[in-house]
Order: sequence, then structure tokens, then C-alpha cells
Amino acid sequence: MTVNGGGDVERLRDMISAGWRTVLIHHGVMNGLFDALSNEPQEASAVAAKLELDADTVLRVLRALASIELVRQTALTSFAIAPMGALLQTANPANQRGHAVHWGGRTLDSIRTIDHTLRTGEPGRGNGNFAELNADSVNGQAFNRAMADQSRPVARALAKAHDFSNYACVMDVGGGYGGSITEVLLANPGLAGAIYDLPALDAGAATYLSAAGVADRVRYIGGSFFESVSPAADCILLKFILHDWSDPECTTIMGNCRAALQPGNKLLLIERIMPELVTPAHEDVVRADMVMMPINGRERTLAEFTGMASAADFRMGEVTLLADGCSVMVLEAV
Repeated sequence: MTVNGGGDVERLRDMISAGWRTVLIHHGVMNGLFDALSNEPQEASAVAAKLELDADTVLRVLRALASIELVRQTALTSFAIAPMGALLQTANPANQRGHAVHWGGRTLDSIRTIDHTLRTGEPGRGNGNFAELNADSVNGQAFNRAMADQSRPVARALAKAHDFSNYACVMDVGGGYGGSITEVLLANPGLAGAIYDLPALDAGAATYLSAAGVADRVRYIGGSFFESVSPAADCILLKFILHDWSDPECTTIMGNCRAALQPGNKLLLIERIMPELVTPAHEDVVRADMVMMPINGRERTLAEFTGMASAADFRMGEVTLLADGCSVMVLEAV
């Protein structure tokens, strides 16, 4: 037996222990540590007093956050925010707080059920719980904010890559708070938008769209894409939806989208595409597949997406890589 040493051992140990960063960031956000810091150094004890936390633990956690470059240690017990840590502050319009809360809470809990799926083939967490999730004010808001945060760079890339000039209205089906439609509308001032999602998200979407300055151009339509899709637009945007669901459920969603469109209308399908052969360069899509597994979702190959499109009376068109490993597949209603 050959034993690899040196770099392989260190790299493997880092992989094994990587979750500590996720948990640390999650609790730092949840307990207000990033918001309590500024560019001016502060004593850890003062931060602890302000947040009503244990002073010794705050010192140790701030040191840990300094080790991963989210805060700066300026003296023995003094700390300030670091540029990357500023992305976890509430006041930052590009903040990633929702992503941090979502990953450190619900997502990690979900991934831990993969053992059940390995032994049974059944989803360990189960799906269809979005209504339950949105009824939880903390986790629901974190999830929907995380989805909006994650959508922005992808939607900006979409707005540059795809010509929206021939559409009157683009509707984001399963669009949540509106992270994607906001970026598309900001890049296309003459375009109208709509969001089709569960009625419970209406208020959160209104707040998000108002802050983004596009509320007067977006109509929120409450409903379930398993029952129907509103025929309110000549282009449908379907981003990070199909990977949440099983093949039969995706067939229903795609069919309802097709019923809402006229022949020649477009459906812009945004997903990560699983390659036929995986290499280390494809970690993003593989990680996403593991996140989807406990809820009975999956990432799919281009051939699988093409088959789904054809079965729902769509013709697969141009496929363009956008950002964060995501691609847009342009489907035409036939």
C-alpha cells in the first residue's frame, strides 16, 4: 500500500474540516458580530457588551474570523472589519448574509441526510416544503434573501448575453423576491416584468423590488407552478427551479410553462449543467447536486434538459455560459 504524504494529507484534512468555516460565519452573522464591527478598531470586550455576549468567547471567535480574513486583528484584543467581512454587514447592498444563514443552517442540516439516501435511494429531507419554509420568518427570509443574492450576478450576465428587446414582458416563474427580474429590468428600461410564485412571498418581494427601484415595473402574481402558470408574459424565466424537483415534477412545471406561452415565445432556462465526465473543475455543479439530493432534486446534463424540453413541446436553442457556473438554455415554444 502506497501512503501519500505532504500536500495530499494537508489538503485532505482541510476538506474534512472545512465545515467549521461555514458554522463560524453562520453564527457570526446570526449574533451580529459583523454588523458590530467597523473600519475603526474596537475592543472585543466592547463588542461583547454591545451584543450582550460572552466576552471571552467573542474574543476567540473574532480571532478565528481574523484567521480567514473576515475581520482584522489590530492589537491583542482589538478588531476591525475586513473588506470580505463587510460583505456580511446588513448595510452592504451586496451583502451575502442570506447565503451565510441559509448554508450554515438549513443546507447543512439537509446535507447530513445523504446517508439515508445512500442506503435507501429516498430523499432524506423530502421536498414540497417551500410553503412550510416560508412560514418560518427567520429561515424563510434567509432562504429567499439567499436566492436573491445568488441570482444577481447570474441575472446581470444574462442581461448582457441575451437580447430582451423583442419582449414586452418577462415573467420570472418561481422568482421569489425578484433578484433575477430586477437585474434584467435595470438593464432593459423599456421592459415590463412579473414574478409568479407562492402568495406568501408577496410582501417580501414588494420590499425587495422597492429597494431596487423597479417595483412600478413588476407585477407579483401568486400561484403554484404545479397547478398552472399565468399567461402574463411573452418570455418566461425559469432559474434554479428544475434542479429542486424530480423528473416527473419537472415535466409538470415545464408543461405548465408551455401552456402559458404562445408558439414562438421563449423560455429562458437557467441551471448548472452537469458534464458527461466530471473533473475537479466541476466542483460547483457537483456540490449543487449533493445539496439537491436530500430534497429529491438533481443537476442534469444537457441531454437530459433537451429531452425534458422536447417532451414539453419546446425546441432547445442556444446555450450560453453566464456566471457562477450557470448557463442559459433558450427554449422556443413549438
